[in-house]
Amino acid sequence: MRRPTALGFAVPVLALMLGLTACSGSAEAPSSGGSPSTADSYAEAFDDYTISLAGCLRDQGFDVEDPEPGTAITLDGDEAMNTAYDACADELGPPPANPDQLSKTEISDELRLRAQCLRDQGFDVPDPDANGAWDLPEDLFDEARACAVQ
Repeated sequence: MRRPTALGFAVPVLALMLGLTACSGSAEAPSSGGSPSTADSYAEAFDDYTISLAGCLRDQGFDVEDPEPGTAITLDGDEAMNTAYDACADELGPPPANPDQLSKTEISDELRLRAQCLRDQGFDVPDPDANGAWDLPEDLFDEARACAVQ
């Protein structure tokens, strides 16, 4: 099972929802909505958190580089790394909340609609799980982006 990381830690698929426009699997700092100071504060807190997470994963024995500003850490799906991530998440606490982030329900609803859209096009894709994680093959990111609800 592939687990998305860093504030989407979950292609959670919060990273997918935020990253579908970039198709990079990384969560970008918000660029619209909210006041500039709120967006700047969130971006700084996000970067601080992901750097702390990378450091914690290194302390757990994994070769993880500090992420570039505005990007998330992507786990490789290895069970040992997932366990280390869980330990780090317990140690660090929850990631900072993005003031412009969609609610978990809104994200889940959107992902289910995108999954159905892909199935309507003949692709065999599952619905996201109850946590909003969606194991979507990377080669379908463009099609999933095209299925965005307007």
